[in-house]
Amino acid sequence: MTVTKTEEKIKNAALEVFSKKGYSDTKTREIAASAGVNISTLHYYYRSKDRLFRVVSDEVFGQFSDIGNSIFDSEIPFREKIVNFVSEYTDFCKANPHIPSFIVFESERNPKKVYGNIDFKSFDRKVETELNELIAQKVVRPISYTNFILNLVSLTVFPFLNKHMLHEINGLSEKDFDELLESRKAMVPQMIIDQLFINPQEL
Repeated sequence: MTVTKTEEKIKNAALEVFSKKGYSDTKTREIAASAGVNISTLHYYYRSKDRLFRVVSDEVFGQFSDIGNSIFDSEIPFREKIVNFVSEYTDFCKANPHIPSFIVFESERNPKKVYGNIDFKSFDRKVETELNELIAQKVVRPISYTNFILNLVSLTVFPFLNKHMLHEINGLSEKDFDELLESRKAMVPQMIIDQLFINPQEL
């Protein structure tokens, strides 16, 4: 089904407002105003706040999940998957600046709403299986899957959640922030690889 420009405007506005205020505190009139449409137009396309939230959250979490699945489904070495994960998620978050805060805040406020239709378990099993195989082969040091994925995701996403703090306290300009992100594309994977792999220089 083709999505109209008006639907897209409403979805983008909803993501921004939900990211700032959360589902419970957001009014559909605020979303309509942000999208530049009247409330009847919003209801015509999405019927209710709950329906709009479901559409936005399914799309956001689906995009986030698809990137990870694409990387870890590939046949490249595990080390390269770590590098690609950090690079691709950094670019994704740069292009979609409201998504990181939406994911973090709504995961805390409404976990049943945001995870209802997204299958993360297959991704978890896939990565955990490969990680455990490398541990058994003594290629990487023993580490729980939970700690591994926390390190990978948090080190990649955390700068986006603290962008305003970096601007206000550290005085980073937009150019400085972009340069910081580019430097972290190399630094973060290397940190993880050096900590994880027993002989990282041999790979």
